[in-house]
Formats: sequence, C-alpha cells, structure tokens
Amino acid sequence: MTGGGEKMQDSGTQSETPQIPLESVPEEPDEEYEVEPSLTREVSTPNVRIPSQSARATLVRTPATRERTTSPLVFNEEEEFKKDEDDNILITEIKPTDYQEVEFEVEVEQEEDSLSQGSEELKHVAVEPIEAEPKEEDYDTDLEIEEETFVHDTTGRSHYTKICHQLGLVPISYFMRHIQDTELAMRYHGLGPSSARAIALVLKDTITLEKLDLRGNWIEGEGGEAVARMLEENDYVTDVCLADNKLGLTGAQSLCRMLSTNAGLRKLDISDNGFGTVEAAVIAQALETNKYLKVLNLSHNRFDEQAGEILGPAIGANDILDVLDLSWNCLRQKGAVSVAKGIKENVRLKKCSLAWNGFGPEGGVAIADALMTNNSLQEIDISGNRLSADVAIKVAKAIMSNDNIRILKMGNNLLTTAGAIALAKAINESESSEMEELDLTDVPVEFEFLRIIEDIKAKRPNFKVAHGPILRVGNTTEDLGKPAIDPNPRRNKDPIVVLDQHIVVNDFRLLDILKRYDPDNSMTLEPQQFLAACEELAIPYDRAKVEEAVKRLVDQKPGNENGRIYFGNFFDQEKLQEHIKKYQEKTDNET
Repeated sequence: MTGGGEKMQDSGTQSETPQIPLESVPEEPDEEYEVEPSLTREVSTPNVRIPSQSARATLVRTPATRERTTSPLVFNEEEEFKKDEDDNILITEIKPTDYQEVEFEVEVEQEEDSLSQGSEELKHVAVEPIEAEPKEEDYDTDLEIEEETFVHDTTGRSHYTKICHQLGLVPISYFMRHIQDTELAMRYHGLGPSSARAIALVLKDTITLEKLDLRGNWIEGEGGEAVARMLEENDYVTDVCLADNKLGLTGAQSLCRMLSTNAGLRKLDISDNGFGTVEAAVIAQALETNKYLKVLNLSHNRFDEQAGEILGPAIGANDILDVLDLSWNCLRQKGAVSVAKGIKENVRLKKCSLAWNGFGPEGGVAIADALMTNNSLQEIDISGNRLSADVAIKVAKAIMSNDNIRILKMGNNLLTTAGAIALAKAINESESSEMEELDLTDVPVEFEFLRIIEDIKAKRPNFKVAHGPILRVGNTTEDLGKPAIDPNPRRNKDPIVVLDQHIVVNDFRLLDILKRYDPDNSMTLEPQQFLAACEELAIPYDRAKVEEAVKRLVDQKPGNENGRIYFGNFFDQEKLQEHIKKYQEKTDNET
C-alpha cells in the first residue's frame, strides 16, 4: 500500500505527532453505536492518529444545500442520517475508508465552544406558544375580499343590459325574467330588428334554451339575420318560430344558410312572412341539402303556381323532413301537380298539409295518384281545394290500396253525398286499412253514409269522423225527386218508423228481400223473419225496442195463432201494385 504510506507520511509531517501501533486500537463493533459523552474528556495522549480498517465501508452522503464536511470521519451514523433527512440528499454511495488522522483536542474544543455559544444564544431567545390548528382569520387575503365584492353573472342579464345600453335600447323585463327558461315565448312584443338583435347576442351563449317563439314581432330581415347567426353558434335550440315577422329575402337567405351548419335545430316555423317565388328558390335549395331539420312550416305565404313548380322537385329530393306544411298558399294547377309529384317521390314524409291552395280537379287527381304509391305518408290535409266527387272516388281507390294513411282531411270541398259515401265504403271494405280519422267538415252527408260509419265504428270503436249537415236525401243529380228520409233514425222511439222510412227510399231492394221471406205474398212476416230483414237491410236498431214494437204489430185477427207481422200498411198501395207489376215482369223476362 504505497499510496497509503505516502498519505501517512504527509499527515505525519504536517501534525508531527507520534504514531500508535495498530495492535493498541480495539476493533470496532459491527453494529452501530452512539458516541458517549465521555468522549469529550481530555485525552492523555496529546495528538494521535487513528487508522481505520481498510476493509470497512463507510456511507458517504452528499447534501444538496450545504458544503461537504472537511472531516470524513463519521462518529455516529444515526445522527448523520437524521441530519441528512432535513436536507436534500442527492447522492448516497459506499466508499472504503482510508487511514485518516484526527486531532481530538482541537475538534473537541471546537464542539464545546459551539455548544457553549449556542446555549448562550438560546438563553436570549423568546419562546412563543404556537397554536396547533390555524384560525379562519389566518386565511383572509386581499384576493378573497375582492371575490366577495365582485360576483360573476352567469345568467346573462348584465350582458344583456350592457348590450341594450350600447344600442340605446330599453331592456325588456320579461326577457330578463325568463332568460334562463327552457322555453322562451315572446309573441307580439313589438321587438323590432334592434331588440331582436340584442336578444340574439345574449342567447348565442346560453345552453338552457330549447324552444324560442318570436312570432309577430316584425323583426324583418335584419332581425332574422341576427337570429340566424345566433343559431349558427348555438345548436342547443331545437324549436324556433319566426312566423309573421316580414323576414323577406334577407331573412330567408340567412336562415337557409344557417340550416347548412346547425345540427341541433329540428323544427322551424317561418309561416306568414310574405315569401314568394324568389324566396321559394332559396328555400328549395335548402330543402335539397337539408340534413337535420324534421318539421318545416311554410304556410300563409305567397307561393304561387311558379313557386309550386320550384318547390315540387325539392320536396321529392328531400329524405329528412317528417312534417311539411304548405297550406294557405296559391300553388294551383301546375304548381299543385308539381308538389303532388314531389310527394309521390318522397320516401320519408309522414305528415303533409296542402289545404287551401286551389288545387282544382287536376291537382286533386295528382294527389290521388301520389297516395297510390307513397307508403310513408300517414296524414294528409287537402281541405278547401275545390275538389269534386270524382276526386273523392279516386282518393277512395287509393285508400283501398294504401294501408298506411291514418288521417284523411278533405273538408270544405264539393264532394257531394256520393263522394262522402265512396270514401266511407272504401274505409269500411278495406280490412287492412289503419284509418283513424276522416274529416269531411262542411261536406253534406245522408243516411247511407251514416249507416256505413256505424259499421266502421262497430269494427273500430276509436274511429273519428267529422261531416257537414245531414240531408234527408242525397244531393246528386240521381237523387233529384227521390223521397227523403229522416237522417237521425235513432231518435225515433219506434223502430218500425225507421223501417217505414227506409222502405220509402229503398223500396225496390226491400221487395227483393221480402220476396224471400214471404213467398205467398201475404204481406206478413214472422217476428224472426222481420228481425232478419232488418239485419239484411243494415238498419240500426235496438233489439229490445224492436221486440216491443213487434208485439204491437202482431196481427190480432182470429185464427192468427203464430203472431205474424203485417207490413202492407208501410207501402202506398198504388205504388206498391205498380212496383209488384214491374217486378213480376222483370222476373218473367229473366226466366
């Protein structure tokens, strides 16, 4: 160990102290030990050198915040470890310890001096008690005081007030009260373009609003453009009504542009805005590219025949809309035919209103043709379109082949009683029809129509029907001179009166029926035969009342033990003989 010897020689030269043999130093124990206070006593030997065993390893720690100790000798590993815990330790390594020299007297004296100086300093230190838990006052800061004085308005009311101040408007108190509602209805509030703009600027950031109704506020094109921009940024709103606002071409263009970007809007009502042919072209383009809108209301506008020709192909190309309302326009003839063709090609539309458009017979036939092939449409309204009885008959044929139509509205048309009967028969004879409601408002009907409706209700108790006045006889040319009948047979207490009136109207048919039940022409029937004839004639009656009436009509002549009913009094004898004669001639010719 040449290097070690050189180090020892250098150290000996510097300290000039005698060396102690290695055999005189006891071997250190393997386990840790603490330095006893006796180490601070004076040592007889003045300056000594204590070599450590070269094979024993010593832990050396490098602190991050203090300098390395000049003396590498570690007296107490546990104390050194605790002191290192208070500092940040960067490196811990194991190094073998070389022969080192220590001047006991110098270091001991330095330790005693440091302890004595420290104890003198501690005497003058004032000790104050420290509370274990901090009080609430300890957390008071200027930041918290500032938060208490400033409260962020999340409702948008302050923002709306600021906007109104900038635009020179008076804030609307109703809007401020309902600004966070899910449904905001401000109908006929007289907003105008500027107030509508202020409302739109506030609503673009809201996430609670779902339905907005601004009907009748005359917001015009400027207000419509502001609402459209709001909807471009806010897709939480699903239902918007801007009817009766005079939007014009500017509003129509803005709203149609919005439909290409807004993915949340499902229902849009822009009725009664004076839209014409120019706006129809813009709306038609939006219909062709529509991806999200489900319900569109275009009623009460000024769409004419040319506008109908423009909207027709767009309706056929749209496969997203479920509900379309084009009522109260002026589509007429060619426009009506074009729209009907679009409905025929549409594969998604479920509800369509085309009422009060002046379709005429030509447009009505086109609608009937569309109903023959469209299997998606469930409700259609073609009221007030100058439709004739021939159109009603064609629509009746369409009902026979189309089982999906549930609600049919054809009121306020010139259908006549014959057209009403044709529609009722089609519904009654179609076993697979799902018709739930037939609306024939202001269309006159007669007894035959009411009888068929009774049959329909017997099969479908929830079936609804609306019709016009009830006539005692039909109003077609074939009904001229025909005897009348009471249209309300159930109000008569005596069911035999019902039979009497029915015989007057349907006497030829009755003779055929009675011929089968009365082969001997005795003008009498048994009670069971009488009831069977009533059922075959499809006369509505109450069985208990009929049985009571039968007892009164039983012939009381001697010898009539079977209690037969005489019905000869129901006929005018002169007309009866004439009918019987014609009937016999007819049967003779057939034989």
